[in-house]
Amino acid sequence: MEIKFQIFLASIGLMLTRRQFLAAPLAMQQRRQPNLVLIVSDDHHWQCIGAAGNPHIQTPNIDKLAARGVYFPQGVISTSQCAPSRGVLLSGLETYQTGLDSNGYTSFRTFKGATVVEQLRRAGYATNLVGKWHIDNLPHQCGFTHAPRWLRGFGSPYMNPKLRQGLEATVDTEMPGHITEIFTEAAIEVIKNARQPYLLWLTYNAPHTPWSVSEKYRAEKSASAPPAHKGTRPYDWATYYGVIRELDANIGRVIDAVDWENTLIVFIGDNGFLAGSKGLNGKVYPWEDSVRIPFIVAGGPVSKPGKSDAPVASIDVPATLLDVAGVKPSHKLAGRSMKPLFSGGKFARDAAFCVWNDGRPEGLVVRTAVEPYRLVRTATHKFIVWESKKTALYDLRSDPHEEKNLVDDPARQKVLAQMKDRIRARMKATADPAIAWLG
Repeated sequence: MEIKFQIFLASIGLMLTRRQFLAAPLAMQQRRQPNLVLIVSDDHHWQCIGAAGNPHIQTPNIDKLAARGVYFPQGVISTSQCAPSRGVLLSGLETYQTGLDSNGYTSFRTFKGATVVEQLRRAGYATNLVGKWHIDNLPHQCGFTHAPRWLRGFGSPYMNPKLRQGLEATVDTEMPGHITEIFTEAAIEVIKNARQPYLLWLTYNAPHTPWSVSEKYRAEKSASAPPAHKGTRPYDWATYYGVIRELDANIGRVIDAVDWENTLIVFIGDNGFLAGSKGLNGKVYPWEDSVRIPFIVAGGPVSKPGKSDAPVASIDVPATLLDVAGVKPSHKLAGRSMKPLFSGGKFARDAAFCVWNDGRPEGLVVRTAVEPYRLVRTATHKFIVWESKKTALYDLRSDPHEEKNLVDDPARQKVLAQMKDRIRARMKATADPAIAWLG
């Protein structure tokens, strides 16, 4: 009997006799792998949280998360569109490594490995999907064991949405209520009913259009754009802020339900939003308002809260989840774990990278194509190379709106060479065929 008990303790990382175990503190007896909560918003401008310095919006719960965790104001999305950003989070690979390139290519066409969700499931996690899905590969094919409420396709009306219930669901069913609240209730039920370490993959539809906001969250009609925004087209900031305020209230409910000390919480946007910047709406483009996102990591595993300018990207989230869970990746990941940053350590990379890989009009599911590009970004500079071999270099501190291309500036050639070296090394490391664009 004693031998069996020692085997059990060894399996959870403790080497104690039965007598020692019974005498140990309750907290030690209950030690287990941390829970993992990934919260994703949709079409979320990077400066549309209070923590980003926007005085026109109230997001007390997200701001509290930022204050108690590590907030990354320089954080970016690896591919700035709904479906491919989810593919990156699931695989830990760039879109050109998996074939899930865009909203026009919404399946893993070349990636055959285990998703991060599947790897966590194999390690003993209950893996739960709640929210927007938006890829062709079904949840159970990607490792989820539970999917109480999920949105199969693209966007959705906020009121009385058509959702799927259950992992094997093949039919959309209209559900009464507001989509943000429906997802929140399902997420809280997952947390309350958890009997083992769990992953909660909570992907909200807000603030993606078509908007619907409850009356108590409506902002003033005169609401102003974020301070750093330079829009050249009108935008309904009042409604956008209201949708985000309602989202914030629901995120607060989820955060209140978790066991903070034993849970890692990651909050990111699935892409940014241009909102009239450079005369454009939407995302995809390499400009700052498109690729920058709200990016926060918090919870018990974070021992040193603060603000960090580390060049993190969404592709680093899978590596981080596996690292915190103590799971060795089953394949080489394109991202790096952010775990050292939780205790004030250094990040293993000095720049972030963003990708757009689908130059067809179908890549946007509209008639206008966006030329494929690769970009490398630090807190001070951005270098972009397009498929046509056109290039651009911007000084993000003196020119945050990216209006002056410095590629031909004699005084910037050293910086230009450094940025090219960074992106070339990245392309080599990830077998990116676009390395030919650099010449």
